[in-house]
Amino acid sequence: MKKLITPFALLALFLATGCSKDSNAAAINSIQGRWKLVNVSGTFAGINNNFTPGTIVWDFNPITQTVTVVNNNPDPNKWDVLETGVYNYQLVNNPEMPCNESLEINGSSYGCFSISNNSLIIDQSVADGFFITLKQ
Repeated sequence: MKKLITPFALLALFLATGCSKDSNAAAINSIQGRWKLVNVSGTFAGINNNFTPGTIVWDFNPITQTVTVVNNNPDPNKWDVLETGVYNYQLVNNPEMPCNESLEINGSSYGCFSISNNSLIIDQSVADGFFITLKQ
């Protein structure tokens, strides 16, 4: 009987220690770093603003949970999301959203986000909001 219990005990121990206590650690690590705003589109007005990469930079720091924005947009007619400054951010578990987590900046929900092919997409389109594209 001891021969059967030992493998099961080891398996249980392995499974218990392999679980992460921080469910969004991968998302935090993937969003960190410098991102260049390249496009803001959407709303019922149908805006579509392109920006030269590097004109507006967002730098996510997961340790301080801040995003530092440097905004050098010279065109006041183009909506560019955030002015130059340091903002608090957090990733929020939100089962009501079409995604598992949403991005909050300074307490305001910016909607779902996804990262692929060196692009960070922030999507508020479910509420007729903005579709924000940043590139690394």
